[in-house]
Amino acid sequence: MASDQQLTVCVIGAGLSGLSAAYDLGRQGYRVVVLESESFIGGLASSVEVDERPIERFYHFICGDDHDLIDLVDELGLGDKLHWEPSKTKFYYNGKLYGFGTPFDLLRFSAVPFLQRIRFGLNVIASRYTNSWEKLDKVGAKSWLIQQIGQQAYNVIWDPLLRVKFGEYHDRVSAAWIWHRIYRVAKSRRRLWEPEYFGYLERGSETVIEALAEKLRGMPNAELRTNARVKQIHSANGRVTGITLINGDEHIPCDAVVSTVALPVLLKVTPDLPSSYREKLSQVDYLGVVCGLLKLKQPITQSFWVNINDPNIPFNGIIEYSNLNKHMNLGGKSVAYIPYYLRTSAPRYSYSDERLMDEFIDGIHRVNPDFDPSWIEEWHISRAPYAQAICTVGFADLVPDHQTPLTGLYITDSTQFYPEDRTISAAIRMGRRVAGMIIEKSS
Repeated sequence: MASDQQLTVCVIGAGLSGLSAAYDLGRQGYRVVVLESESFIGGLASSVEVDERPIERFYHFICGDDHDLIDLVDELGLGDKLHWEPSKTKFYYNGKLYGFGTPFDLLRFSAVPFLQRIRFGLNVIASRYTNSWEKLDKVGAKSWLIQQIGQQAYNVIWDPLLRVKFGEYHDRVSAAWIWHRIYRVAKSRRRLWEPEYFGYLERGSETVIEALAEKLRGMPNAELRTNARVKQIHSANGRVTGITLINGDEHIPCDAVVSTVALPVLLKVTPDLPSSYREKLSQVDYLGVVCGLLKLKQPITQSFWVNINDPNIPFNGIIEYSNLNKHMNLGGKSVAYIPYYLRTSAPRYSYSDERLMDEFIDGIHRVNPDFDPSWIEEWHISRAPYAQAICTVGFADLVPDHQTPLTGLYITDSTQFYPEDRTISAAIRMGRRVAGMIIEKSS
């Protein structure tokens, strides 16, 4: 575009969706202003410093079907930073750790009747080769899973995972959402009898985040600002006109806005949205996340992922990221995540960090009786209020379009990933899709 025709786009949020959108828009000559309310960039994919190296606040891993992330990594010249490893998975049930990473492990999983183990495996295979999910949107995950794998298999494997994560909503979650979780992981198997192969970037998501940020900093038409909290998105005659920031009431005129914040945040700063549209967006409910990041003197287990079904342990998994990422160079030490997904109104969301650590220590000790709190060298607790949309039956009807009723206001939100779970790859896809819409509309 010629400079006298240059359009200004404000991007709210410097997570991977916002950074990807800004990257594509900036390369096409748009004036882009990225506004991040935090002092750091990356959103849910951001990092903290542990031993002078960036480690993600919340755990992430890459599946073989995450093409949007993989393509962007290649596009940025970072392909040599992406590595794949066979994953080791365990299942802790009734005080015992079972192998749970291959079909052969499943055959030995005696906590479930033999025929239901077979049905579980067949459901994984069928899900891997299923691409149509629309009918599953109208079916509950609980009833679908019981029909597919049997009651005892559901009780042992899926019920605790859904119940701990979704609480009162556990029996209303859409089968389409749970299908895609099975599908995504199953697509990471190179052969049906092998374990999944998961990918990781050497410095985690920071690898892509910093590469995108560096690209933007090198563009004379792009601006990346932190500590820039939006007060209001303004419009006139049904069209976006600009943004006001909280600090100093600074006003930024613009021709378009890309919002990557959660829908409840968007509603607070956009008073001019029609009431019927606001009502629709308000029907989407979210879970928050509280996640413990622990650096340990030695691993808890030799597995990447340990699913947990134990009434005495309030969390449903331990993710030992260092058992996947072989480039962390920790000298035999370990990095583990323990997440809780829950409503922000739930008491545990507001527990003190020390109280959460007491729960983590007790749970880890139950999984590995040899564990001692002295193993913990460093720990961090991170929280996010809108980590996961609650995808109940019929959720497809609630998913909003990227284009809002206000001309020039576009949204990306994890609801639009549906039936896909929240992934970095999906965030990148949504950001680049919206950028493409703006480019096409103004060309």
